[in-house]
Amino acid sequence: MHYLSLLQDRALEKMHEKEVQLEAICKKNMELEQQIAQLVVESSAWQQHSRYHDNMISNLNYNLQKIHAVSRDSKEGCGDSEVDDTASCCHVLPTDQHLQHYGENGEKKEPMLCRFCSIRQACMLLLPCKHLCLCKECESKIAFCPLCRSIKSSGMEVFL
Repeated sequence: MHYLSLLQDRALEKMHEKEVQLEAICKKNMELEQQIAQLVVESSAWQQHSRYHDNMISNLNYNLQKIHAVSRDSKEGCGDSEVDDTASCCHVLPTDQHLQHYGENGEKKEPMLCRFCSIRQACMLLLPCKHLCLCKECESKIAFCPLCRSIKSSGMEVFL
């Protein structure tokens, strides 16, 4: 009988150990389920962020196509104002012979120079203000638009 009671005690100990392990597994499972729920929320936020940027890219591409079409048709600015925003944001030095470009009709076009260094050609479109006013090197060095002083979230290289 003593042997039977010893076996019963060991069995109870093993059952208690397994219950403790089961509780730990259940606790870990709950933690993992909470992490999954959090990741689902984060994933949804990233997808919304991605859709926002896709829309921004589509809008910028449309605006660039519109600017390109207007620039082919006339030399005047595009937009509601009488001054072309892209032309007004860049210094042009007509004496720089090595920077001169020619348009589609053979007329000489002066490049738009960076508003920060005034040396290299402006090729970076700043977001969210959409000013085309910095070269690639200067865009990586400053955190604001030199024209409107707004904080830039990113820059996108534009090939004109």
